[in-house]
Amino acid sequence: MATQQERRDSERIPCKLVCSFDLTTPAGANAVKLTTGSGHVINRSGRGLLLLLPEKVNNHQVVEIQVPSEVRKEERTQIVEVCWTRPIEVDAQDKMYLAGTRFLFELPPPGQPPQLR
Repeated sequence: MATQQERRDSERIPCKLVCSFDLTTPAGANAVKLTTGSGHVINRSGRGLLLLLPEKVNNHQVVEIQVPSEVRKEERTQIVEVCWTRPIEVDAQDKMYLAGTRFLFELPPPGQPPQLR
């Protein structure tokens, strides 16, 4: 696992991409709640993404995001783990959430195995 200094030293590449996301949260002993929505990729590094989301996420929560490819014309589906989160007040009633994430893996096109990071 990278130290905090190594994470800070990794190059951040600014990007302004809209992404869709899916996340699940426990909703009782035998159920989960599926939330889908749109967020923003603020920047990225070789290890993860900085996301701005309209939904609260927790540390260690796994999120599936669909990110537009800068090279290919289709979206890429990435599975990321939330490392930290910080609320941002938009107005008196609404909040957005910054979430620092790390890549777990990218889902491949149908018929291909996943690429682990």
